[in-house]
Amino acid sequence: MTTTLTRLGLMTALVGTLFMTACASAPEQKPAAPAAAEKPAELKDAELAAAVQAALNADAELAPFALKVSGKGKDVTIEGATDTGEQMAKAGLIAEQVKGVQYVFNNIMPKN
Repeated sequence: MTTTLTRLGLMTALVGTLFMTACASAPEQKPAAPAAAEKPAELKDAELAAAVQAALNADAELAPFALKVSGKGKDVTIEGATDTGEQMAKAGLIAEQVKGVQYVFNNIMPKN
């Protein structure tokens, strides 16, 4: 019986030692490094919309219509009214050529 208790004691001591060693050698958790500062998505959306708005306003034929532009990701939406369908199409083509635009939702309503 003494042998059994001695073995049990040794096993307990061994397990305890292994447990303590494992806990002591666990790597310390470091806080995650802050991500590189990025502009908020809203600001990027607004910047893209502003670039498209500037391109539309730079066109003498389209500037008088004061078309409204909004952006979401790489997509822009143009809203408003023009006199003709050709002007509506022209606004879409100009918007597509702005760097960063992937898709144009052309919601312009031509009067004719």
